[in-house]
Amino acid sequence: MNSKKRILSVTIKRMVDDSPDTSWLGEYGNNAKSDYAIDRAHSEDCMENDSIQKYKLIRIADAIENDRPICEDHFSTYDETCETCQEEKIYTQAMDAMRELAECDCSFSGHWNNREYRYFNPNYENYKGESEQNIRTYCKQDYDRMESLNNGHFCFMGIRADAQVAIPDKTCIGLDSHHIVQDITSGGLWGIESDSDDSYLESIEKEELASLKTQLKSFGFSSRAISSAFKNIERKED
Repeated sequence: MNSKKRILSVTIKRMVDDSPDTSWLGEYGNNAKSDYAIDRAHSEDCMENDSIQKYKLIRIADAIENDRPICEDHFSTYDETCETCQEEKIYTQAMDAMRELAECDCSFSGHWNNREYRYFNPNYENYKGESEQNIRTYCKQDYDRMESLNNGHFCFMGIRADAQVAIPDKTCIGLDSHHIVQDITSGGLWGIESDSDDSYLESIEKEELASLKTQLKSFGFSSRAISSAFKNIERKED
């Protein structure tokens, strides 16, 4: 009877990561935590989601209002023959135009309802040193990525290599065929985006298989036995 230890199977597994760390993208919340927060009740290109530009327009409108001349001779209408009236009219039109640009003009219900978090707070610190426009662009990309995750368009997963081995049970004297079945695994890598390039996923699988080989060698298996077992690698997705 065969009383030697044996490698019964080698499997590479792709498993869904049910609790991935997505803090590098950002987080949802009931309140905006920065000027880069995205209000899900408005479209992404709405002025409400570009607070920096919104405040600039408001400041311009305030500056125009502070400099606007006021005609003290005509209160109810602009007199076409009054130079001050006409100047006041031009200033007022410019001021109103700035304030209008600063207001929401989207007819968009968004991805939000009152049973969900209203805001997405991106991890804008990831882009420290970038231009203001780039930071805002990257934050919106992170928001789109998080929404795609929540809509099930992709998921995070882990990749691990497993080997099932049979080890003789030396406590069973006289029973040469009695073995204990054990699982030996690689460390595994988690937080992998499922829609990553195939070449990237394959490179991770190779690294996990290499790690498993190291584990098997430290367990006392010969290079020959390992090479033979690795000719028939099974694949599983959980």
